[in-house]
Amino acid sequence: MSNLHLSADLGFTNKKYQVGLSLVEFEEDNAIIIYSPALDLSGYGYSQSEAKESFTIALQEFFRYTTNKKTLDKVLKDLGWEIKGTKNKPKFNPPKDSDLATLNPLYNEIVNSKSYKVSREDIEFAY
Repeated sequence: MSNLHLSADLGFTNKKYQVGLSLVEFEEDNAIIIYSPALDLSGYGYSQSEAKESFTIALQEFFRYTTNKKTLDKVLKDLGWEIKGTKNKPKFNPPKDSDLATLNPLYNEIVNSKSYKVSREDIEFAY
């Protein structure tokens, strides 16, 4: 998954942040699934490029929706993220991968019952 670089450049403001996320790739029912346990988002397709495109759309929609509803902070906190810093200059810290296996039942199932690959990707988003 070395060519799985993703960007959710939403353009809501000039403030952009990069966060390192683990992305899990696995196959199920002849489809490739790319899953972010830290955001509980996935994309799928019959090829890695289709799965990447699907995941990128899901990621963009996640940030667009939560930003428009002004719920991004709450949703991220509910997913186990820490948000530090100030309102104008927040620092986003996703949960540790080791904690996600306990906090996230789907990720736990993937880790314990599927063949999968994990990559660490920088995701850029506007805040």
